[in-house]
Amino acid sequence: MSRMPLTRTNLLLEVGKVRRLRKALRSRSNSEAVRRVIDERLAVETGLEALRSLRELGGPEDVFGRAPAKRR
Repeated sequence: MSRMPLTRTNLLLEVGKVRRLRKALRSRSNSEAVRRVIDERLAVETGLEALRSLRELGGPEDVFGRAPAKRR
C-alpha cells in the first residue's frame, strides 16, 4: 500500500469518545484511529455510490428468480 502524504490538522474532539474509539479499533494513537475511521467512511461512501449507479442501471439481475417483485 502506498503511503499518502499527511498533514497536521488541529481538531477539537471529546476525550472520552476518542478513548473509546482507540479501544474499539485497538489503535496506537488518536491520529491512527481518526485516519482509520475516515478511510472506513470513505469506503462506505464508495460502496453507496456504486449501489446508486447500479440502481440507475436497473439494479442487479435476479438470475435465480428468488427476489420479491419490484415495487414501483
